[in-house]
Amino acid sequence: MIPSDDLVRDDYFRAVMYTDIAEQLAGLDITGTGIEWGGSNGVIQRMLPGVQWENRDYPEYDVCKAESWSPADVVVADQVLEHVMYPWKAIEYAGIYTRDLAIVTVPFLIGVHPCPDDCWRMTPSTLRRLTDPYFPHIEIRSWGNADVAYWHAKYNDTGTVLRNVPEGEWRHSLTPEANDLAKPFVIWMVARK
Repeated sequence: MIPSDDLVRDDYFRAVMYTDIAEQLAGLDITGTGIEWGGSNGVIQRMLPGVQWENRDYPEYDVCKAESWSPADVVVADQVLEHVMYPWKAIEYAGIYTRDLAIVTVPFLIGVHPCPDDCWRMTPSTLRRLTDPYFPHIEIRSWGNADVAYWHAKYNDTGTVLRNVPEGEWRHSLTPEANDLAKPFVIWMVARK
């Protein structure tokens, strides 16, 4: 589960997460319609080329309100739920309106980043408890460690980390043995009906 150099250069802090999601989706032939909530970078959408995507951005669409939803085969909320007032409502609606697959990613050990608000941090247990009533098949994973949290706090962006942290150190932090489940930087869920 070591991410490619391209993915690391694009977003060091999410590279392991995106690599794992791609591995989970590999071999699945998912087609149909998809809704992406928030202003994602499109990485997950590119993993599902058979899906016709619609982006729904705040404030025009509020993931926490039923009137913003419509049925879709796939739903993606990539780094969104920490910014909304009622993330449990967003997951409930994802459960109601998703026909096949939901992918949710959230940060954990990251500084406050208002966009326009920064309201919540969720643990893997939180995601599981909120999602269990709606999806029978759920994979929740996390990645991070104290070094990664420190590098984000000190440097805040990928390019600065890669320029200032010795390559052997940042590469090691991407390995499975460096992952510290007690210090997740990002948490992600792939849920199927």
